[in-house]
Amino acid sequence: MTRRRGFTLIETTVAIALLAVIVVTILSAFSAITLAARRHQQETTLDLVTRRDAESIKSQPYSAAPPATPYTNIAVSGYSFSYQVLNYDPTQLPPQPQFSAAYGDNGLQELILTVTGPNNTTETLVFLKVQP
Repeated sequence: MTRRRGFTLIETTVAIALLAVIVVTILSAFSAITLAARRHQQETTLDLVTRRDAESIKSQPYSAAPPATPYTNIAVSGYSFSYQVLNYDPTQLPPQPQFSAAYGDNGLQELILTVTGPNNTTETLVFLKVQP
């Protein structure tokens, strides 16, 4: 009786099953990486748009309250902008300065800018604007 060299059907089937598991694992990893990269790109773009709008508002002339919308926002497709202007209360002592819409304008404003991007992602940026 001669013995043939080679793989049996069971060995071949196990090898193909292992190869299939490895390929599926690699493909799912690439899919996860692609989704994470897209989400990161959207978050980065949202951050850049938010900072660009804040710089645009900072470059505009100081606008004293009470106008409802003293500053204009930039226009970027797919993004919506809103902000709130709060005035400084000089009667509060440091270290806890108080800002509120109820206070009269005295030359220092706190602006709370909120930008909403695709997939309802939002970013909020708080900054100050001083009357020159």
